[in-house]
Amino acid sequence: MKHEMPLYEVIDDQPTNMEMASEQLDGFVHNPGLEQMADLFGVEDLPDGRSERLAELRDVASSHWDFRKGQERQATDWDDELLSDPESEQWKTVFDAADKLGMVQSGEFTNKTPDYLVILGGANKAPLDRLRFGLESVDDCGHVVYLGSSRPVSDAEREKAKDYAPDAQTEFDLGSGAFETLLGARLVDEVVEERNGDTWGMRFYEYENADGQTKQGFVLSTPQMIEGNRATTYDNFKFFAHQAQLEDNPGTTVGAVTTAFYAPAQHLPGVQELTLPYGAQLETIGHSAEYSGVTRKPAQLLQEAKAAIDAAQRLEQAIDDNR
Repeated sequence: MKHEMPLYEVIDDQPTNMEMASEQLDGFVHNPGLEQMADLFGVEDLPDGRSERLAELRDVASSHWDFRKGQERQATDWDDELLSDPESEQWKTVFDAADKLGMVQSGEFTNKTPDYLVILGGANKAPLDRLRFGLESVDDCGHVVYLGSSRPVSDAEREKAKDYAPDAQTEFDLGSGAFETLLGARLVDEVVEERNGDTWGMRFYEYENADGQTKQGFVLSTPQMIEGNRATTYDNFKFFAHQAQLEDNPGTTVGAVTTAFYAPAQHLPGVQELTLPYGAQLETIGHSAEYSGVTRKPAQLLQEAKAAIDAAQRLEQAIDDNR
């Protein structure tokens, strides 16, 4: 059975793809939260120029905000003495700065009826929480899409996901479990594609919305590794762009949902892979830590701010390459 995502009308009088991507990049690079974080580590008076400002931010982030040292996000070291006291000015400053970047409180969509509500994959209960939050954040949408991967799920992670995906073997399965639990979605078809020895998975669901209308949902899975390299958020967005036929549908509106402290670092890859090449109008929001019953520490926020700066550098290079 062949499944095709529908075509959408072209929206007239929109800025160019380059202009939209540049505006998103400028908004991040000149966010006052980054100035506040940099000032805490002795960097004052950031340059006005985007490239120069980004280079300075990269330097301070590399020197002071890399707590993970190339490990998984969950492995971040929380024990930095400077940031360990919730009553300290350092702690409060980081949280205040991160809030300006949309990394602390739950966000809101400007567009409550996107063509695609895209749930970014994650570990443990993240797929369920992000889908629930996404559904609460829109009035309606054309399709719900989950972007996962074939990353194996550990026994400990499966235990945390037992209420919605007790038999999950991969992050792909976590997304399917969230769809079936929250949407009451019915699996219609599953397709597996082999590309250069890598496996790409797609599950197609149907569900009824609150008005009794039958809707379609899509759970997508990139390989864990692509040609020897670990799959990334960029690969997930590329796979989505291909399946949604964005090349034929300029002006498609996309509302992406993640956890708040990841939002900037995952929004900018979306701008690079969806807005810059295809003109998709992308918003990315996240839910607060409290929404999923956890807490944050400054080191986590700084680490993800660094990840966002790294993504901003890649986006700037992509924009330059397209001039």
